[in-house]
Amino acid sequence: MNPETSNEEPQKPKRSKKRIVLGIVLFVIAFLVLSAGISIFIYNQDTDSEGYVYSNVHHVNTTTYAFTLYMNEFKISTWGFLGPENVAQIKFIVKNTSPTKELFTGYATTKDSEPYRQSFQCEIPTYWRWIAEPYYAEIILNTTIIDGDGPPTSLPQTQTFWLTSAHSNNTAQMTYLPQHEQHIWFIMNLDGSKNITADIQIAFKSPILTVLPFVLIPLGLVLAVGGVYPLRRKK
Repeated sequence: MNPETSNEEPQKPKRSKKRIVLGIVLFVIAFLVLSAGISIFIYNQDTDSEGYVYSNVHHVNTTTYAFTLYMNEFKISTWGFLGPENVAQIKFIVKNTSPTKELFTGYATTKDSEPYRQSFQCEIPTYWRWIAEPYYAEIILNTTIIDGDGPPTSLPQTQTFWLTSAHSNNTAQMTYLPQHEQHIWFIMNLDGSKNITADIQIAFKSPILTVLPFVLIPLGLVLAVGGVYPLRRKK
């Protein structure tokens, strides 16, 4: 007699539940990483070729010998371990609107430059604030007062306390990150004369954000491919 034959089909290999969970988790992480990388890449399109975003323009028109602004410290906490120069860079822009004169702009700590500022007549905002953060910068400056009397006894470019400075008949730019203490931003005529007309701006960039899309997008693709493997692999 012939042996009985079974009509049952062989069972297909099953995928392990652990592999399914792992694949799903990898896909979720890949989606989040890709979304972050693509979002940063899109936001980066609104910056200039160097990665800077620019504030509104404030027009300075003073009859005094200087326009000065007290600058509070810029605090870096969350990403400080990457190094300040990788997290934040701030550019101070002074565009001369009176081409007959050469403008000087300088940055110094309040401690070192306050005696010089008090030695002549200058214009100071009574209330102002500046915002500098990724993809956004703003100058909010309303009212000012005139402080001090007389002209400076020495030209601005002869001072030794400047942390950074620049001068130009057209546009003067400085890059500086004011940390740890209060600073003063000076705008003067190079010859020390009165009457200053200029347009000022602040620009901000975070160098790490220009790099992140090229890290996050490939990483997200790798994670997505990694998520496929445990789903395809059978027990």
